[in-house]
Amino acid sequence: MRALEARRDEASGRAQAARDGLLALAREEGECSTEVARAEETRRELEGGIAAREQEVREARAQVVEIDAEVNGLSAGLTGLLESEAAQRERVVALQQSFKALKAEVEGADDLARRKRFEQTELGERLHQLELEKVQTRAELDRTFERLRTEYQMDPESWTPAAPPEGFDADAATTQLEEARQRFRGLGPVNLLALDEYTKKKERWTFLVQQRTDVTSARAQLLEAIEKINVTASQLFTDTFAKVQGHFRDIFLTLFEGGDAELRMVGEDPLECEIEIVAKPRGKHLQSISLMSGGERALTAIALLFAIYLVKPSPFCLLDEVDAPLDDANVDRFLRMLHRFSDRTQFVVITHNKKTMESATRLYGVTMEELGVSKLVSVQFDGRPATPARNGTQQLEEVAVG
Repeated sequence: MRALEARRDEASGRAQAARDGLLALAREEGECSTEVARAEETRRELEGGIAAREQEVREARAQVVEIDAEVNGLSAGLTGLLESEAAQRERVVALQQSFKALKAEVEGADDLARRKRFEQTELGERLHQLELEKVQTRAELDRTFERLRTEYQMDPESWTPAAPPEGFDADAATTQLEEARQRFRGLGPVNLLALDEYTKKKERWTFLVQQRTDVTSARAQLLEAIEKINVTASQLFTDTFAKVQGHFRDIFLTLFEGGDAELRMVGEDPLECEIEIVAKPRGKHLQSISLMSGGERALTAIALLFAIYLVKPSPFCLLDEVDAPLDDANVDRFLRMLHRFSDRTQFVVITHNKKTMESATRLYGVTMEELGVSKLVSVQFDGRPATPARNGTQQLEEVAVG
């Protein structure tokens, strides 16, 4: 039994080896078949390429034959063209010589024409100058005749010169006439409109003097009004500053639960001076607000704001993150001050502080229930339904602390 089992196992091993060999042979057969198919395909492609190349060779040979024939024809034509070129060159040389001769004649004719045109232009200018001189002479003669008729009451056309008196010296008279003419020319042209121009200039001068008087008077009135305004503004500023300073000290004592604060005017002119805030929290020395911590500066600024509100109340106030630098104790003081003023002023507080939110009567916030979709949420703490916000302005108006 054991011998048979051993033989069976041996036979099974041989059978398994045979099956493995058969599978390997089958794979090799498939690979060989694939390689044979690829080789066959390559062979067909190569045969097609060889046939195409042979066709191209035949076509190229036919083109070579055609090109040889065309070259032979062009060679024959070129020989004829070369023969005719010499004759054409000779003809061109002859034409160039003829062209040069004609060009020289044309240039000579152009020079002659330019000289004639220049002479014509000069003659035209001379004729125009003579015409102008003629017109000027005629106008001067007419003016002289008119002057003789007007000033000397004589008709030049019917006048005949009388015989010179005895002892008349023509040279001395000519010299005297020339001297008179020199003096007359020295007087210059006579302005017949001088009286009218003087009248207009005088009216213009009178108008400008009146305008200058009005401007001077208006300037004096303006300076007087400015002085009154400055005095009134200085007095109002001084009074308001004193009131704000008193309220600022009281509110500072309330917020800081002790200490002292003061507003100082740096300068003599109330309208031009700077204002310095000096604060002394409890347990510290008097110092400028610039030397205080962030929370102390914020609380001091809140005290100044409420001090101004006591002097000049406002029905509406927007506070943006004013409680951010404050700790919890200072936030409580800040909220107590808000509630103190909430009966006369509506406060809109933009904040992330939980205590400030808890003290509000109404909250508006933005949440994102779905990614990328913002939604406005309102919360009413006094039992009344919240009014839906219609736009950004309405949202701010309804976020109130008191």
